[in-house]
Amino acid sequence: MTNDELRRESVVKDVIRIFIDTIDFLSDDEKSSVNENTDIIKDFKMNTDDATLMIMNLEKHFSVSPSYEEWRQVSSIRETADLILKHLNEKP
Repeated sequence: MTNDELRRESVVKDVIRIFIDTIDFLSDDEKSSVNENTDIIKDFKMNTDDATLMIMNLEKHFSVSPSYEEWRQVSSIRETADLILKHLNEKP
Protein backbone atom coordinates (compact mmCIF):
# COMPACT_ATOMS: atom_id res chain seq x y z
CA MET A 1 0.00 0.00 0.00
CA THR A 2 1.35 3.45 -0.89
CA ASN A 3 1.64 6.34 1.53
CA ASP A 4 -1.26 8.09 -0.24
CA GLU A 5 -3.45 5.01 0.15
CA LEU A 6 -2.53 4.67 3.82
CA ARG A 7 -3.23 8.35 4.40
CA ARG A 8 -6.60 8.09 2.66
CA GLU A 9 -7.52 4.99 4.66
CA SER A 10 -6.60 6.79 7.87
CA VAL A 11 -8.68 9.85 6.94
CA VAL A 12 -11.69 7.66 6.06
CA LYS A 13 -11.43 5.88 9.42
CA ASP A 14 -11.23 9.20 11.27
CA VAL A 15 -14.21 10.61 9.34
CA ILE A 16 -16.26 7.51 10.21
CA ARG A 17 -15.26 7.72 13.88
CA ILE A 18 -16.07 11.44 14.07
CA PHE A 19 -19.39 10.88 12.29
CA ILE A 20 -20.35 8.12 14.75
CA ASP A 21 -19.19 10.15 17.77
CA THR A 22 -21.06 13.24 16.60
CA ILE A 23 -24.28 11.47 15.72
CA ASP A 24 -25.05 9.87 19.05
CA PHE A 25 -28.44 8.46 18.05
CA LEU A 26 -27.05 5.52 16.03
CA SER A 27 -27.71 1.97 17.15
CA ASP A 28 -24.81 -0.49 17.35
CA ASP A 29 -25.97 -2.09 14.09
CA GLU A 30 -26.05 1.30 12.36
CA LYS A 31 -22.61 2.17 13.72
CA SER A 32 -21.13 -1.05 12.36
CA SER A 33 -22.73 -0.45 8.95
CA VAL A 34 -21.09 2.96 8.40
CA ASN A 35 -18.50 2.75 5.63
CA GLU A 36 -16.98 4.78 2.82
CA ASN A 37 -20.17 4.53 0.76
CA THR A 38 -22.46 5.74 3.54
CA ASP A 39 -24.50 8.76 2.48
CA ILE A 40 -24.56 10.75 5.68
CA ILE A 41 -27.68 12.72 4.82
CA LYS A 42 -29.83 10.13 3.06
CA ASP A 43 -28.87 7.03 5.05
CA PHE A 44 -29.15 8.65 8.47
CA LYS A 45 -31.40 11.65 7.86
CA MET A 46 -28.89 13.93 9.57
CA ASN A 47 -30.32 17.31 10.55
CA THR A 48 -28.62 20.67 10.07
CA ASP A 49 -27.43 20.98 13.66
CA ASP A 50 -25.80 17.54 13.60
CA ALA A 51 -24.20 18.26 10.21
CA THR A 52 -22.82 21.58 11.46
CA LEU A 53 -21.40 19.94 14.58
CA MET A 54 -19.80 17.18 12.52
CA ILE A 55 -18.22 19.73 10.15
CA MET A 56 -16.85 21.67 13.11
CA ASN A 57 -15.42 18.47 14.62
CA LEU A 58 -13.84 17.46 11.29
CA GLU A 59 -12.32 20.90 10.72
CA LYS A 60 -10.89 20.94 14.23
CA HIS A 61 -9.54 17.38 14.04
CA PHE A 62 -7.89 17.83 10.64
CA SER A 63 -7.08 21.57 10.96
CA VAL A 64 -8.74 22.35 7.62
CA SER A 65 -11.33 24.93 6.60
CA PRO A 66 -13.19 24.00 3.41
CA SER A 67 -15.67 26.61 2.26
CA TYR A 68 -19.39 26.38 2.92
CA GLU A 69 -19.94 25.64 -0.78
CA GLU A 70 -17.46 22.77 -0.70
CA TRP A 71 -19.19 21.24 2.31
CA ARG A 72 -22.57 21.54 0.57
CA GLN A 73 -21.30 19.39 -2.30
CA VAL A 74 -20.43 16.34 -0.17
CA SER A 75 -22.82 13.79 1.25
CA SER A 76 -20.93 10.51 1.61
CA ILE A 77 -18.09 9.47 3.88
CA ARG A 78 -15.91 9.04 0.76
CA GLU A 79 -16.66 12.55 -0.53
CA THR A 80 -16.03 14.01 2.93
CA ALA A 81 -12.66 12.23 3.17
CA ASP A 82 -11.73 13.38 -0.35
CA LEU A 83 -12.54 16.99 0.53
CA ILE A 84 -10.43 16.80 3.67
CA LEU A 85 -7.55 15.18 1.77
CA LYS A 86 -7.75 17.92 -0.85
CA HIS A 87 -7.30 20.55 1.86
CA LEU A 88 -4.61 18.58 3.68
CA ASN A 89 -2.67 18.32 0.41
CA GLU A 90 -2.90 22.10 -0.08
CA LYS A 91 -1.25 22.78 3.28
CA PRO A 92 2.40 23.84 3.15
